[in-house]
Amino acid sequence: MSKQKIYWIIAILSIFCAYFLGMFLDVMDVDTAQYALISRDMLKTGSYLQVLERGNDYLDKPPLLFWITSFFYAIFGVSQFVYRIAPFLSTLIGVYATYRLTKLYYGEQAGKIAGLMLGACQAYFLTNHDVRTDTMLTNAIAFSLWQLAEFTEKKGFLFLIGAFVGMGLAMLAKGPIGIMVPVLAFATHFILRREFLQFFRWEWLLGAVIVLIVLSPMIYGLYYQFDAQPQKITNGVKSESGLYFYFWKQSFGRLTGENVWKDDSDSFFFVHTFLWSFLPWQFLFLGAYIKGIFHLIKQKLFLLKTQEGLTLGGFTLPFVAMSMSHFKLPHYIYVVFPLAAMLTASYVVYLVENIDKYKKLFRWHIGLQIFTQIVLVLLASLLVFFCFEVQNYIWLVVGISIFMISFVLIFIDLDTFTKLLLPSALTIAGVNILLNSQVYPSLFPYQSGKAVALFAQKNNIKPSQIYVFINGHDGAYYSHGLDFYSPETVAGNKSNVKDFEEVIKKQKSIFIYTDSLGKKDLEKQYTQIKLHQRFNRYHITQLTPKFLNPKTRKSTLTPIYLMKLE
Repeated sequence: MSKQKIYWIIAILSIFCAYFLGMFLDVMDVDTAQYALISRDMLKTGSYLQVLERGNDYLDKPPLLFWITSFFYAIFGVSQFVYRIAPFLSTLIGVYATYRLTKLYYGEQAGKIAGLMLGACQAYFLTNHDVRTDTMLTNAIAFSLWQLAEFTEKKGFLFLIGAFVGMGLAMLAKGPIGIMVPVLAFATHFILRREFLQFFRWEWLLGAVIVLIVLSPMIYGLYYQFDAQPQKITNGVKSESGLYFYFWKQSFGRLTGENVWKDDSDSFFFVHTFLWSFLPWQFLFLGAYIKGIFHLIKQKLFLLKTQEGLTLGGFTLPFVAMSMSHFKLPHYIYVVFPLAAMLTASYVVYLVENIDKYKKLFRWHIGLQIFTQIVLVLLASLLVFFCFEVQNYIWLVVGISIFMISFVLIFIDLDTFTKLLLPSALTIAGVNILLNSQVYPSLFPYQSGKAVALFAQKNNIKPSQIYVFINGHDGAYYSHGLDFYSPETVAGNKSNVKDFEEVIKKQKSIFIYTDSLGKKDLEKQYTQIKLHQRFNRYHITQLTPKFLNPKTRKSTLTPIYLMKLE
């Protein structure tokens, strides 16, 4: 075996190590802990078609993640590791599908590079431990794109079924965006290749039927849970239609303003979000995108046939549409990552195959990749050695060793592809090994929910004795981690301080999880209430320099109290 193959094996093993370490991390408030909890409740209640959260109607995300997770819970038991099994398996499928899709149009080498870029980009490491519905959505989209490409190129009937089953699963994972990305990608593809008859194929009608069959259990559940019970008040809205919410309001309502969720992000939010989340391949992607635009203009001017048009259209159109949304979160943009990986991989192959023509450009890309390596290593070192204490010396040595190998490879004689890609792949793997073994374990104690749950178990406080009195004070929120890490779901939330008068009549003593203003309200109302334990909380998904600095961190923490009322 050549030394070059050994280096690649080390890189692949390092990537898997980073994923593996992420499987053991605590679930993160708010969304990840909430979804893990809904899945546990679904297993306990057996209510699979009508989704509930803490016994109340849940109308937000489709049920695919909850269904599959509850299935794995039933087999392996409830844990943070088991919660992440299904998303990780979907990631393997998504990476393989991206490899096959790229191979179909650009060959074996490009396919391998696309798979590497997708599996070893920062977003994919994050989305496999901070698991939301977007993880399975993105990978289902990658699968449907591959199957649809195989069908349009080879006309195999099984590919047609696979494509629309994939779209149906993508919609079950997150909503209509699951079908919009493939539709926009291939609509652009057909237009740029001037294959207009593709729009009128009868097979698309069959595909729509397949999608409806896949969605039918969810449609049935939504109808009987909401539409058939118009007297219900859901999310503060009377007679909320579950079907209308799912097929329109939750997704397209963010463009029209009908959806109540809004934030102050600007139209360029996803530009910088994409550039950091596609690390370490962001500069190669920029080169690929610019080259793709110029190549497209050239083809239109000279009436040349396009090799494929799904990457530019499938990336750009959803990107622009989501940028116009009134509410944005970083993980929303992950849906276009398989196409970004494909576009970038084709560019790398083109660049290397024409190395004599683009020597200067290639050197620039080598330099930018080395620059990215240096920045990533410095940032990781800053987090590990300055911001937090070392948590695990074995994995620290592993991470540093991977960094050393990645920089040694810069000076070793390797083939062109390896020279450009391997050091970056090793670096991002090393960074995430350190993040998952050192940094995140230092951050999670600031999630008060698990800390309170473990304290309660240690002190023989039953979940039925724990109540929550949080109304957005001090930036605090209901911690789903408190429920997930308790043996049973805690008693629940009370919105009015006087509500505890009825509770205390039925129970000898109760414990109330609250913030500073809630503590003051409780102390005014109940003279017999006492402070039982204090905890510190911080919203760890919103890191700031002040929090990261150990000297100023204390001033950023929100106190959380466990009060005892007898």
